[in-house]
Amino acid sequence: MLRRILISLLVLAGVTAPVPMASGAVPPFRSDRLEAMADALDKAGIAALPDGEHRLSLAGATVLVVKKSGTVEHIGYALFSEEQRTLTGAVIGNFLERYSLEANLPVQREKTLDVQLLEDGVSFPRGGDLNSLLKLSREPGLPLRLSQMGGRKYLLEWGSFAMVFPSDAELLLGRGQAENDRRLPEELAAAPAPTTPPLPSSETLTRRQDGLLEEQLGWYYLPGLNANRYFTALPDGSLQAVDTPAHPSETMANMLAGLVEPGAITVQIKRSVYGLNQDYFTISLQALSGYARQFGCTPYWGLIAQDEELLEGELILRNEAAGFNHVLRLQVPYTVLAAKEGCIQARLTPFVPTHSLKYLFEETRQ
Repeated sequence: MLRRILISLLVLAGVTAPVPMASGAVPPFRSDRLEAMADALDKAGIAALPDGEHRLSLAGATVLVVKKSGTVEHIGYALFSEEQRTLTGAVIGNFLERYSLEANLPVQREKTLDVQLLEDGVSFPRGGDLNSLLKLSREPGLPLRLSQMGGRKYLLEWGSFAMVFPSDAELLLGRGQAENDRRLPEELAAAPAPTTPPLPSSETLTRRQDGLLEEQLGWYYLPGLNANRYFTALPDGSLQAVDTPAHPSETMANMLAGLVEPGAITVQIKRSVYGLNQDYFTISLQALSGYARQFGCTPYWGLIAQDEELLEGELILRNEAAGFNHVLRLQVPYTVLAAKEGCIQARLTPFVPTHSLKYLFEETRQ
């Protein structure tokens, strides 16, 4: 019944032919903003850099450029030590370095810096302004602290300096909604295959009533929506990830976690995009798991319903640091899961702010 309902909806929406695979082309820059900053520096030179971290000199300051797998992922002032970077995390560290450098570059602007700061919700309660970040980086030993304010804002305290900024994905990642919509299909398709995580110690697992061993890694929003992984114990005492038609939801959870090879399974995605529009694209299931690992998202999976033909589940890819969630409703035929070949259907609502997630759940359950 679930499969017949979904097929009917797709036909009504005008999807009568196979949805093409997203190309997965590797972009030279992770965002339009980074490309504009490279233009103001030395675009040809930056684009020609090999993968790795590179430090350039600019007006007495050091600029950090990070390139991975052919894509420039970061350009900003080199503000933080390795230890400080561990404290801020990559998302916030990159934002602060990029945001402070961009303010001093001759890039095309539609607004003054003061207006931009006001619209971005960035303020400085004490100790200086945006240029203070570069000055503080030259004073080693100052205490650095990052904290969240009610889940909607961050507070950075560095010595006597304080800066407040929103937990907003568009601000922190340097990409607007239209750009996110444009780039997401290719980023999903181009994601590298996830590395298989190490097996847990059997002492950390909980035995369920059906005999499966469960690694409990936390839940999100609802207890049934979790990051748990599932195993069986072999006669020699070693662990094996659950991969069996007898436990389809647990098998799916392990596939999303990178513990079980998904084979040739593809995901046909119906996506809600800016302006109440929708589009369609197809990626591999392996790419979906790889994207989560590449972009720092934790996959939370939960079973919603199942019948004799398929199961329906909710998948949330949560990026806690950037404050967004990709929310997917998946419909998975048992035959596809068992054969590791064929197509599953998904409905995607991307880049949902964390503070708006509860409203999305209320809408989808009405």
